[in-house]
Formats: sequence, structure tokens, C-alpha cells
Amino acid sequence: MREKLKNIINSSSIRNSFLLMIGTGISQFIPVLFSPLLTRIYSPSNFGDLAIFMAFSLIIGMGASGMYEYAIVLPENDDDAQNIIKLITILALSISVLTGIVFYVVSWFIELDFFYFLLPFSIFFTVCYNVISYWYNRMKKYKTLNLIRIFQSVLIIGGSFIFYTVKNGLIYGYVLGGLFCFIIYLFNFIKQLRQVNLQKIRSLAIEYKKFPTLILPSSLMNTVSSYAPVFFIKRFYTSAQLGSFSMSNRVLTAPISVISTAIGQVYFKNLSDYYNEKKYDLIKKTFLQSTYILCVISIFIFLPLFFFGEELAIVIFGKAWKEAGEFIEIIALASMMKFIVSPLSTILIVKKELNKVARWQTIYFFTSMTIFIIGCFFSIKTLLWIYVIHETILYAIYYYIMKSVINKTNNIYA
Repeated sequence: MREKLKNIINSSSIRNSFLLMIGTGISQFIPVLFSPLLTRIYSPSNFGDLAIFMAFSLIIGMGASGMYEYAIVLPENDDDAQNIIKLITILALSISVLTGIVFYVVSWFIELDFFYFLLPFSIFFTVCYNVISYWYNRMKKYKTLNLIRIFQSVLIIGGSFIFYTVKNGLIYGYVLGGLFCFIIYLFNFIKQLRQVNLQKIRSLAIEYKKFPTLILPSSLMNTVSSYAPVFFIKRFYTSAQLGSFSMSNRVLTAPISVISTAIGQVYFKNLSDYYNEKKYDLIKKTFLQSTYILCVISIFIFLPLFFFGEELAIVIFGKAWKEAGEFIEIIALASMMKFIVSPLSTILIVKKELNKVARWQTIYFFTSMTIFIIGCFFSIKTLLWIYVIHETILYAIYYYIMKSVINKTNNIYA
């Protein structure tokens, strides 16, 4: 056991993962550190508005990029990767402008809160963040990526305090952090964007067309499914319960954003390299190593939250957030499963098993919608327990699909 753990720690993928975890961990720790103050100057409904704003930004931003950001790390030469970034820029600008027009027209008939008119900017900023994340991952500039994430987090929190007297101050802070990513994006790619080879861009768009045609629809359904609790709770329960859920979800997704995503990005890059070099045995080894390390880390993070979530929420956020602690204890097991399985799913992209990803995400979407439609007739705690059972089963199936694909490939090339 000791020798196995030593080999895992000494592997380059784990070293790079820990490097990313340091920066991402700090960037995620900053909001957690200041959450006790934010929960005292913003109401639960304010956190609910932020959750909805972020949901729209991420969902539309996903469509705006066509999911081509995944392709940035795949080409063997950097010129192709830069042309993919140009393709993403054209798509994102088009969708962002179109979104702005749609909300402007809708405002003629329905009175909208001002923050809806910030969505076009937030959508494009979201795409910029994804682009620079995958570009720096491709270039293995993990320290630079760490600094960007930390400073973005500082700006988001700083903006939230600066605009605390405004109703949607949390949203303004979030947009401010996105603006910083946009500036970094321009700094890196402004020169390349001046030279556009439409024929080459079109060729790459066709070469990686499975991302918008297969991955995008299923990923959109997956993301909508992830944010389904926000919309259903807002519709069928109270604003206070929505705020409590938003805070509990914020706490539980932090480890996924910090550790799981960091490991997943480096893991994705290494798998791509091994696949291009036809080192299929290393693909399986990396998959199993990543599974092991994610399982070990998840035990130390999520089990304490499962047993002591309510007590921790009261101490950290105040007595008004007791219900958020109760929600944390319920959802912790589902978050643990996502923490382990989600970053490993890029093996299906590397193996070009996109049909399997699409099928699973389609099933996930329809089953998620079903449980929330049925569950909304029960108490919110019963609904959340149904949600946990659903997540555990679906992600266990997802992991089984990944392992089957790896075993099949190894048997072919054995």
C-alpha cells in the first residue's frame, strides 16, 4: 500500500494536479473565507438570484462555445489550437450579441431586472475563462493559471463587498471577475485574432464537429439537470429554502471545483498525450491512479460534512443558515460520487466514445427532470433524498461505462 501511494504521488500527472489544486484551492477558499460576512450582508434571495444568473451564463456560454474548448488540448501543433480559439471567439461573440438582442426585445413586453442585460457580457466572459483555462493547460503553464484563478476570485469577492448596497451586488461582483478573464484573454490572443484564416477554421470546425453535434446537446442537458434544483425550488418552495440550497450547493461544489477539476484537467491532458503516442497501457494506469486518489480525498472531505454539516453551517454562516447545514448533510453523498466520477469522464472524449457520453447525459437529463417533477409534491428534504439516490445510481453507471471502454481497448491492443 505504501509503495503504491508513493508511485502515485511521484507521477507527473499527480504532481501537476497538486500544483493546480494549490491555486484553485486558494481561489475557492477566498469565497468560503468571506462567506460568513457575505451571508450577513446579503439575503438568501440574493444568493438565489446569483445562482440563476450563473445558471444562465454557464448554460448559454456552453452553447456559445460549441464545446470546442475541449479541442484546444487535442491538436499536436499550436497553430491548430489557436485557430480553434478563433473559431470559439466567432461563435461566442455571435451568441452573446444575439442574447442581448433577445433580452432587449423581451423587455418591450416584460419588465426585467437590470442584471438580465449583463448576461451577454457574462456569457462571453465565461467562454473566455474556459478558453484560457484549456490553453494554459495545453501549454502546461499551471502557475500562471493559478494566479489568474486567484485574482479572479479576489475580484469577485471584492466586487461583492463594493456593491453591497446594491440589490444585485453579488452578480456585479461575479461579472467583475469575468471581465478580468476577458482582459487576460485579449492579452494572450489579440495578435492572433487579427489574422483569421476562415478556410482553416472551417476545416477544424468540421474535424472536431462531434463536440457541438454530440457533446454539446448532451452537455447542455447535463448542465440544465444540474441547475434543475434551483429552478424547481424557486417555483415550488420558498425563497429562503432556495437561498439555503444555493449556499449548501456552493459549499459542496467547492471541493469539486478545486480538487476534482484540477486533477481532471491534468488527467485529460495526459490521456490525450498517451492516446496520440498509442501508450494504451498508461491510459488505464492513469485512470486507476486518478480513481484511487479521488476516492481517498473524497473520504476526508465529504464524510465530515455528512455527519457534521448542520453544526458547521451554524458556526460558519450563522444561525439563520441552519437549514443550509441540514441540506449539506443530505447532499454530501451525492457530491462525493460526483467528485470521484466527473473528472474521469474525459476518458470517453479521448477515446472518442462521444456517443456513449451523449446517451448517458440524455438519460441523466430525463431521469433528473422526472424525479424533480415527482419530488416537488413532497417536502424539500424528501425531494433532496430522492435526488441523492438518483445521483449515486447514475454516476455509478457512468463510471462502469468508462471502465468498460478502457478494458475493451486494452484487450484489443494486448
